[in-house]
Formats: sequence, C-alpha cells, structure tokens
Amino acid sequence: MPQGSGHQADDACTAGTPRGKAVYRLRCRPSRACADRSARTRREHREPYAKKFKSAKFFKGEKPWGVKADLYIPCATQNEIHIEDAKKMVENGCRYLCEGANMPTTNEALEYLRDNKVVIGPSKAANAGGVACSCIEMGQNAGHTVFTPAQVYEQLEQIMVNIHKQAAEASAKYGYDYDLVKGANIAGFLRVADAMMAQGIV
Repeated sequence: MPQGSGHQADDACTAGTPRGKAVYRLRCRPSRACADRSARTRREHREPYAKKFKSAKFFKGEKPWGVKADLYIPCATQNEIHIEDAKKMVENGCRYLCEGANMPTTNEALEYLRDNKVVIGPSKAANAGGVACSCIEMGQNAGHTVFTPAQVYEQLEQIMVNIHKQAAEASAKYGYDYDLVKGANIAGFLRVADAMMAQGIV
C-alpha cells in the first residue's frame, strides 16, 4: 500500500499492479483518499475523486495507517510514522514496511515494528532507487546514448535486487537471520571500509 504524492508512490503502484497485487493508493496528510487502483490526484482533487469513483474512499484529516494491508510503503516525508501508527499497523496484520521516503519511521516506531516481527526494508536500501537512477543517467550521458524506459527499469531492478541480496547475506553472515536493517548497515559499512583499505587510508 503506497502512500505519498510523488514519483516513488507512483512507481510503487505501477510496479505492484502487474504482479497481481491489490494496490491501494493513499495520499498524503492531512487527508487521505483510498482507491482500489493507482490514482494520480492533486491534493485539492482527492475528495471529488472519491465522490466520482465509488470504489474510492476519502478520510478527511486522517493518516492512512488505519487501512489494513500486508505491506506499507511510506513515500512522503521523514518521521511521519510514530509509535501509535506502528501499533495500528501491527493490529492490521502488517508483515512488511518498505521505506520509500527518507527515514519515514521514528526510532520508537521502528523498534516496535521489529519487535512484532514486521520485516523492515530500511530507507538507506529501499529508497536507493533515486540515487541509482542518477548513476544510470550519468552513464547514459557519458556514453552519449539514450536508454529506453525499459532499459532504465532493467538496470534499476538489477541494482535493487543486488542491494537486497547484499543486505540479506550480511545479516545472515553476522548472525542476525533475516534483518534487513542490520544487514544494510553492515553491508554499507563494509563497502566503505573496503574502499578505504584499498586506497591505503586505513
């Protein structure tokens, strides 16, 4: 269930739909509109959108985390998921939280979710697609070529798959089972440490 008004939320909806997932699009604070399909609506259009499409619902002044879902993907801003929101997610049977924004979950909420066996895709890993696309763009410019959208997506998907693989393997190697938060921290630290050693800094 993506939440947000930007490209990350749009892309999360687009990626989920072909995989046969029920995608509910939740817009940003202070109100939310819940649709049974990806809905690109401006803030002032949310309530009219919900009136026009009867399968959509509009909740004025509410956060989106009360809607039941297996997966939540916050894509709006930092520190918007607090402990009370985390408790709602757990009550709703949440299994996964994939941070599509920069650090959208407070430390207290993050700890509560992890204590309740919710798998966290941390922002430093899950939200790496933007930087990855910038790298792809730099490669495109350096090669004086133009990538098709399909070529960009193929490269981006491989980058994200490798990020997950490195985090999962690092977590398992150092005795943390499947903990992507710890795994991403370890994998990131090792990349920097290896680079420093290769350059003779340490």
